[in-house]
Amino acid sequence: MSNIYQRLANLNPKAQRAVATVVSVNNGTTAVQHADGSHQVVLGDSIPSGKVYILDGQIQGQAADLPFSEITI
Repeated sequence: MSNIYQRLANLNPKAQRAVATVVSVNNGTTAVQHADGSHQVVLGDSIPSGKVYILDGQIQGQAADLPFSEITI
């Protein structure tokens, strides 16, 4: 029998976290673009430009504008 706490934790979805670039700010929402090129509309309009942290579809704050590179191993 598996751990009961682990079984309970598996029932709840994990929080979705991401860093994205602001494309446009609307009334209460912001359009962002992810590193893979996909677009998403998220809640919040407090950050007018740059990169933002997103948690479960809501802007959490300004993210550092650092270079991104992907390495395949």
